[in-house]
Amino acid sequence: MPLVSFSVVKQAGSCMSRSGIIAFGRLSTRSAVVWDTGRFRQWKWRDRSMESVMQRFVALNRTNFQFLGINAVVETRNCKPVVSLTTSNYAGAIPLFSPMSGKPAGDLVVGGSYGEKIDDLIPLLGDSLDKQCNDAMRLVNDTPVNAPIYVECCKYVDLYLEARRQHWHKFANVVKTQHHPSSATLWTEYALRTASDPLQKLVYKNKCNVLTTDHIEWRKLNYVLALALHELQSTQVPLSTRMIYAGRIHSLLITLRNSELVKTSILPVEARDPLPIKKLKQLGNYILNNKTQEKMAWRMDYAQFFERYVQYVLRDVVTRKGGVAVSNPHYDVSMRQRPQWGLACLEPDVVLQKGDVQWVIDAKYKSHLYNWYDSGEALKDAFRHDLHQVLAYCSFNPMIEKRAALIYPYSTFTVHCMKLYSSVTRASASVYLVGIPIDRSMIARIESHLAQLIDFSR
Repeated sequence: MPLVSFSVVKQAGSCMSRSGIIAFGRLSTRSAVVWDTGRFRQWKWRDRSMESVMQRFVALNRTNFQFLGINAVVETRNCKPVVSLTTSNYAGAIPLFSPMSGKPAGDLVVGGSYGEKIDDLIPLLGDSLDKQCNDAMRLVNDTPVNAPIYVECCKYVDLYLEARRQHWHKFANVVKTQHHPSSATLWTEYALRTASDPLQKLVYKNKCNVLTTDHIEWRKLNYVLALALHELQSTQVPLSTRMIYAGRIHSLLITLRNSELVKTSILPVEARDPLPIKKLKQLGNYILNNKTQEKMAWRMDYAQFFERYVQYVLRDVVTRKGGVAVSNPHYDVSMRQRPQWGLACLEPDVVLQKGDVQWVIDAKYKSHLYNWYDSGEALKDAFRHDLHQVLAYCSFNPMIEKRAALIYPYSTFTVHCMKLYSSVTRASASVYLVGIPIDRSMIARIESHLAQLIDFSR
């Protein structure tokens, strides 16, 4: 949990764009913010007091605030009503509803505590981040976090059932066995066949145009349907969604058993296609490209995000040095009778290994380097815990001279070294306090500095 002092900020009223969407702005994790009457001035309250407008605003958005771990209450300060917001460890985005219309009026985004921009880093870290989306909350603006693909799969299944009722016919060129020739008879095949079997003289293979629903384009749509059904059966899909679609999935799987599938990487949308088919093809292309057009509320634990960012940077550094970076290795703790408060395992963030030399790394999203000259007891206690933790991880390292690093966020790259000695065992430990910026544009520079710090020589 990051040690960030709560700062109360009185924000100016938000502005409304021409489209009517309100810019609620950004908040920081682990902070306290006050929204005064200026934030709500764009809404016409007429006979309602400003306090009642704020109360309705908080009530309408209570579920959304809870999703991001935000505590929102209406208070009175200086004889005026205000909305007090206290954020948690979650970063993310949620829609906020107008207290007048009850419709989405804009998005609220919660980011890092130090003003870092993470929009470019989220796609870079990809699936290593544990992001949670809520398909019941749709954002108004664009977001760097893509909604899970199962959302598009659900829509594809529903639209497929609608399109199937349309009985989409197309002409298909098929070869039929007939007893009379035509202008499309396969004469070469006829000559070879009758030469070996004269009794086949009255059998002709003719190409015919047939109006059918089992044409090649529908078989491609069936292929995408198979992909969608496979995704919806995944354990990554919420149980409630799987339960809702269980009946449809079962019946469609039976349908696909007797259907021929044509593998494809794209579904061309043509002007002559019926409207349901156009929509179905568009959804199918999203599924084939593993993309989604939905903008859903999302959240992630920001401390974990910083941990994944550090793992990503260190992995590149160690790979160039010929070493191995192991993320979140488990050190099992075995007890015959473990108490409820006992630990099942220890888990450092990263262990770097090359030969017999090992580095233990722990990433902490805390404000220690930003508060270098602060003598507060809270900082001391938190750092003591961090230091004891990384030294405990080092106890599994057979090296006499142990090496470890505690990595914190900071505006620039910085390194401070601590030396610890044991007069009993003559063992020693070098613990480096490292500050790194959270900025994609600075990753190359950060990796260069870390390459100089991480040394695998004995």
